[in-house]
Amino acid sequence: MGKKVMAIVAAAIIGVASSSAQTTVVVHDPTKESKRSDLSALDQAAFDTAISAAKQHVSKDTCDPDIDVAGSATGSFSRARSIQTLVFYQYCQTGNGFGWAGLVLIEDGKVAGNFITEGGWTVGVEKVSDVNQNGLDEFTLAYSGGMHQGMGGTGVDLMEFSGGLPKGIGWYKAEEFGPTEAVTVWKLTARPGPNSVFYKQKYFSGENSAYRRVGKNTVTKLTKVTSNFSLIK
Repeated sequence: MGKKVMAIVAAAIIGVASSSAQTTVVVHDPTKESKRSDLSALDQAAFDTAISAAKQHVSKDTCDPDIDVAGSATGSFSRARSIQTLVFYQYCQTGNGFGWAGLVLIEDGKVAGNFITEGGWTVGVEKVSDVNQNGLDEFTLAYSGGMHQGMGGTGVDLMEFSGGLPKGIGWYKAEEFGPTEAVTVWKLTARPGPNSVFYKQKYFSGENSAYRRVGKNTVTKLTKVTSNFSLIK
């Protein structure tokens, strides 16, 4: 009887582990508004220091510095079990959906990393809970851009820190809109693991209507991230 009980318990543990391994995590959900939080006084001071360095990096002939913070996220981005704040901001605009964007990594009220890249309109940043299971959190960076006649959309980079720099894991189109209030978005989820599997679910919102799910949740492949952040020393 004891062996049977142990066998049942072992089977239950294996079943729970198997179920947990199949659990998906949300990478980006455009049907929900991004959470924005204010920086603490220490983090704000660190961010201001990083901005001062960034202003020395981009020539004034390129664009006038116009800082617009898109958001911040908290997680263990470059060091396991740490509490770090990642701030995503727009440095300036040089055209329709073109300009410079920056990332500032802050830990214990100090700048742990200061980075800049050419990029579009910064929309938001969110933590993603360790999709590739390497002990570090990933993060998403959302950019928006407009086209002619009111057409436009939002693209999202899934990023991670590797070798001290933000590195791209993959990009996907998250939102598409036109001159009316109708919007099509795609929610991205992933099954965590060294070889993560990504899924995309389509939603549609007509004029003055809530998002409704369209079709099935399907496996998708992310495309290459084009943004290339450089370190500001």
